[in-house]
Amino acid sequence: MKRYCLFLVLCCLPHWLYAHEALEYFLEDLHTLYAQFEQLIYDENGELLEKSQGLMYVQRPNRFRWVYQQPYDQLIVADGQKVWIYDSDLEQVTVKNLDNALGKTPAFLLSRQKALEEDFFINKLPSYRRGVTRLELLPKDAQAQFDSMRLNLQGKTLLNLELVDNLGQTTNILFHQVKRNHKFNYKLFRFTPPAGVDIIEDR
Repeated sequence: MKRYCLFLVLCCLPHWLYAHEALEYFLEDLHTLYAQFEQLIYDENGELLEKSQGLMYVQRPNRFRWVYQQPYDQLIVADGQKVWIYDSDLEQVTVKNLDNALGKTPAFLLSRQKALEEDFFINKLPSYRRGVTRLELLPKDAQAQFDSMRLNLQGKTLLNLELVDNLGQTTNILFHQVKRNHKFNYKLFRFTPPAGVDIIEDR
């Protein structure tokens, strides 16, 4: 599901750090992450297919709330065990097991706590601007839902995330008003399906 491409990470890192050290440095004291986002999806020829906006809340481990506000309403909530995907237009909720739903996606990367080198090749890319660290993650799993992911980090602030999927489409997520380790209400990561909606258990 294209909209269900989730969120990710931050950091203004010393230039001498190796790629995996730079990413671990960013993640090591990350407990929560909030941001406003703009998501742009391009086809393999670089043509803009879709533009959307919303809010992201992440709490490690394994909890997040991803809210699309424009041009459609969609809510994705991970409660630590399951992922709930609510499409208000369709009046439908899809429920997935957390591990199966995340795979090796950005949401999984944000919420996981084991070493990233176990599942990713991590490369440092040339920076386009002083003070910005660029990292590329390539999944080792051939069944991963994306071919590559790039992060642009400044300080401990996430600037944007680029995801290239198996069809050659690129999702660029730009983050604004980023807040790190802000305390969240636990209710953000709970979801109760509205009365009358269809519930689909995806196993």
